[in-house]
Amino acid sequence: MIDPNISVEGMTDEELLLFCKDYMDLQERDRKEFALHYYTPANDTIAKLHTLTVGTIGIFGGNGSGKTEHALVEGIIRCTGVIPKSLEATYPRQKLRGPIHMRVVCESLTTVLEPIILPKLQYWQWSGLNPQGGEQGHWGWIPKHCLINGDWKKSYNTRLRMLNLIYRDENGNPAGVSNIQFMSYDQDPSDFASGDVHYCLHDEPPTHAIWKENRARVMRGGKGSTILVSMTWPDNPASPVDWLFDEIYDKGMPGKCKDPNIEVINIYSTMNKHLDQEEIAERAGQM
Repeated sequence: MIDPNISVEGMTDEELLLFCKDYMDLQERDRKEFALHYYTPANDTIAKLHTLTVGTIGIFGGNGSGKTEHALVEGIIRCTGVIPKSLEATYPRQKLRGPIHMRVVCESLTTVLEPIILPKLQYWQWSGLNPQGGEQGHWGWIPKHCLINGDWKKSYNTRLRMLNLIYRDENGNPAGVSNIQFMSYDQDPSDFASGDVHYCLHDEPPTHAIWKENRARVMRGGKGSTILVSMTWPDNPASPVDWLFDEIYDKGMPGKCKDPNIEVINIYSTMNKHLDQEEIAERAGQM
């Protein structure tokens, strides 16, 4: 631990080098255990997500565009009360409602939740390009100090797929416990028909039946609650997503029929500064 009252004046070269090493190690540890503090949106378009206060949000983008990543961060901000430094001036404080119930629904618990979503939340897991700790990537978004006793195992119930997080007030003091429930689209719609939900994230398009059940849970969450879908439009024209276009996309786009409580964000993989854009361009040229 570095003494905050220490003075570098009078240090020998060896002592100064050791001091600098300790400082860099401490900063790297902070970036790892408190990645949310250092979060910056990948571009100005997706940054809009964090300023919205509407009840329904649709984020539409290609693979690797960061659509689900940013939607997860928005939920974690609401669950923990921790606002990233980059959003301190713009994040609407009315969205911080104290401990909340969040629900994340994905395509599969085994092929999506475990290998893809959970590592994006675990502070010791690196997501992005090498080297670890570099500029193009991040450590898991949930701050270590928001886990129960700083321990993932004490916070996450694998049987119930429920993650408990300490919510902190504006002074950083514990003010209750939020929870995140993880579910999948292969569950029966009736499994979703319980509880109050304040922030509901659908990773890729749900069935209309599941959407309606979750919408009812969010309505029970009260004013300020949000239901969101982040998805890539399917290539298969037979995919049953017409209702998404009618109920969200069409109503959320600018125009005379715009619903004031629905917002749509369109983003592209080429807008994600955390990806290798040369690789993306090469892959696009092969399509």
